[in-house]
Amino acid sequence: MRALKPGRVVVVKGKGYRISRSNRKGKYWKACPTDGGACVHFGATGAKVRPGTPKGDSFCARTLPLAKKQRNKSATPNDFARKDWRCAGARSTTG
Repeated sequence: MRALKPGRVVVVKGKGYRISRSNRKGKYWKACPTDGGACVHFGATGAKVRPGTPKGDSFCARTLPLAKKQRNKSATPNDFARKDWRCAGARSTTG
């Protein structure tokens, strides 16, 4: 089960974003700020998200250094992908 679904509002870096399907080539989702601004397109078309599995743990460990590097910037596609995979540090959780 995905953490991000169309119509849901999620908070990333203290700002609310509404999730919807993207029309950008190769991207599956987009997150648009609820108070206006540029949308963030993320997620590979056809990719399967499996949080709480060894594949999920591998993804979270691989993207953790990038998340630490971008800590003070605005929301990035990596932030939303890690939220979708339910990353907590270098591990992926099921709940």
